[in-house]
Amino acid sequence: MTPRGGVAAGYAGVVLDLDGVVYRHDRALDGAADTVAELGRRGVGVAFVTNNATRTPCEVADRLRAMGVPADPPQVLTSASVAAEMIHVPARCLVIGERGVRAALDERGLDVVEDAASADVVVVAWDRRLTWDKLRRATLALAAGARFVATNSDPVYPSPEGPWPGNGATLAALTAATGRQPEVAGKPRAPLLTAAAERLPDGPLLMVGDSLATDVAGATALGWDCALVLTGVTSPSELDGAGPRPTYVLDDVTGLLAEGPA
Repeated sequence: MTPRGGVAAGYAGVVLDLDGVVYRHDRALDGAADTVAELGRRGVGVAFVTNNATRTPCEVADRLRAMGVPADPPQVLTSASVAAEMIHVPARCLVIGERGVRAALDERGLDVVEDAASADVVVVAWDRRLTWDKLRRATLALAAGARFVATNSDPVYPSPEGPWPGNGATLAALTAATGRQPEVAGKPRAPLLTAAAERLPDGPLLMVGDSLATDVAGATALGWDCALVLTGVTSPSELDGAGPRPTYVLDDVTGLLAEGPA
């Protein structure tokens, strides 16, 4: 049964995944903006997390506000910003990725280099302009012993036209070429979620996501409760026999405030 006051009532903070939970592509989901605002009014801490490394936290916050969702940049954690925090300064980074990860590395004070021989770290994020030459240079750097850091390992990106190759596909190519496995910042690995926890009040936290493989698995590994919403990539039929199972299953994010069975 849902606690009195709604699912979120028993938690000091809520960690919200974005695409499929708060918005779908370029449109806020019904009730999401009002729900986030009400969580704030009730004193529940809110953090937003995303495995998408193409935007900076400021850009994500601006995008949310443009949709009517109250959000400030410090509330937003991307897999790119957390991956940058995993790397000690100084370091020279060979990068596969777009603006979001490059901006995160620059803000951290890390040098971005193009020459494989000079790289201390290979940082891999989703790159819609991926080329063979980028894979070649990353492979050479990894074969020479550079550290291997990835923003996320999502195998596909759910575009409006259907699945596109995600960052996990790029990582698979590099692993096949080098035998190396990356250190991953994003869900279901711990770094992104633990970074979000550091920005929330002390007390029990609730992960809210749409994916069994990333959101539910990541939260469960940390001992957190998790609410799965059915507005994203998971259908009700996929819950049969799923493990680990979410603590709550909600039709959408407004279920965080609704009283009644969940």
